[in-house]
Amino acid sequence: MTPTESAPLLEVPEISAHAHGAVRPLLDRVGLTVPAGTVLAVIGPSGSGKTTLGLAALGAARNGIELRGRVSLDGTDLLSLTPARRRAARAGRAAHLPQHPESVLDPVRRTGRALTELAALAHTGRDARTTAATRALARAGLEWQTVRRRFPHELSGGQQQRVALASALVTGARLLVLDEPASGLDPALAHALGRTVRRLADSGAGVLLLSHDLPMVRETADRVIVLEQGRAVDEGPTSDLLSVPNAAHPGGRRPEAALGAARHRATRELLAAEHRTAAGRVPSPRTTASQSREGAGVSATDVVVRRRSADPLTGPISLAFPPGSRTALLGPSGSGKTTFARVLAGLTTPTQGEVRHQEELLPARIDRRSAAQRRMVQYVHQHSADSFEGNRPILDQLADTARLLRGLRDDEATAEAVQSARALGLDETLLVRRPSQLSGGQLQRCALVRALTAHPALLVCDEVTSALDTVSRERLLAALPGLLAPARTALLFVSHDVSAVRMLTQQAALFEGGRCVKYGSVGDVLLAAEDGGSGGDGKGKA
Repeated sequence: MTPTESAPLLEVPEISAHAHGAVRPLLDRVGLTVPAGTVLAVIGPSGSGKTTLGLAALGAARNGIELRGRVSLDGTDLLSLTPARRRAARAGRAAHLPQHPESVLDPVRRTGRALTELAALAHTGRDARTTAATRALARAGLEWQTVRRRFPHELSGGQQQRVALASALVTGARLLVLDEPASGLDPALAHALGRTVRRLADSGAGVLLLSHDLPMVRETADRVIVLEQGRAVDEGPTSDLLSVPNAAHPGGRRPEAALGAARHRATRELLAAEHRTAAGRVPSPRTTASQSREGAGVSATDVVVRRRSADPLTGPISLAFPPGSRTALLGPSGSGKTTFARVLAGLTTPTQGEVRHQEELLPARIDRRSAAQRRMVQYVHQHSADSFEGNRPILDQLADTARLLRGLRDDEATAEAVQSARALGLDETLLVRRPSQLSGGQLQRCALVRALTAHPALLVCDEVTSALDTVSRERLLAALPGLLAPARTALLFVSHDVSAVRMLTQQAALFEGGRCVKYGSVGDVLLAAEDGGSGGDGKGKA
């Protein structure tokens, strides 16, 4: 990949970001340049400032954050403009895909209408707008006829992510700021998305890619910047900075030599964590088969969900989660995984079927479950930011679960939340902040802490590693079994992260087209998934 020699689309000589009342800046004099025809990737640990930098590159910031410096888009200094003129300067020229796609999807507007209205920024006439929307969806891996009449809640998480990407592409913007674009996508879709990003750059766009997905960065980016605590600590060509940490990669270099190509400790730590995960070295205590069979736990019987959606459950599906069991839920985006997970938690009402804890029937709707029943199944969604109250410190909200659902005193609930957060790499100084002051990866781990403090019978984790850098992900995978152990909590791990699935779980269910097509050991089910998912009876019995 050879960058073009054209003048930069985006030039940021130096930018700093300060949160009101904070001592340390969120960004400390970071500079970057994105010429047309290139991809610049920004990587770094969770909370390092990637999302703040992505917004700053558009002259934008979250509430309570002040930007200082200069941001030049096609020669126009965005920070020198009024908010209205800044929006006008960006319209049709720069587009942003946020980390949480639901923040840009209108819940009361159908996908097709929303996209064609956005297309009006750059296209005149109904036919031209429809053509632009259709092309943008195709680039994002979706078909116009499939999703055009669907509302966001009728799409799977991966489909929402791709519709949000289409929203960023539909105006034909020359500058794209993509914040974790592969979050929630299965490996095949993530790989296809990487190829799309590269093609966009090769056709003349400039791309600022904010990502923890190192394989995608290697596949798409020309250069890489590494952030740590708001500072750019490492920078260079992707081929130099992120040499593949695998002894079998081209050139035959040993992993230690590959890690040594990185100049800064933060980069080496990200690469080392990736290498350990790929080699299966993250510790993961296993539950014995006899423990897993003890007790009835939570079970779902003959569950079917029929609705006008891209991810119905056509089952019927029956799965059981005994105390201490570790189950993976696998399948392509739109196969019904999240729908089934939400049924267990009472967040989606099934057309037929039931969910029980031991012999007790759990009401289908969460608002009809008692506090004791709500405690039994805790659900952690991959996009957790909107599940927190904006004006309360995170720690107070984490302690609420144990206080309200288990009856603990305030000090007991707070102490337990702090202990669990610390195990996942969240310092207590972070927990006194409000949600808007935390990164997506930090909020994802906070949501996991909140669910764990309920001591549930079943913890449902829906893509909980999707917003994490390699170091934070490694720590979560190592800590989670120990955090589940005190209450012998069963785990349902919904994920496209195959290495994490191998480390955390013993059995797995494979979903395709709203049906469970395979259930068995993790190894057997992963093999079936690679072979196309054949081999099940379609009834989803376990």
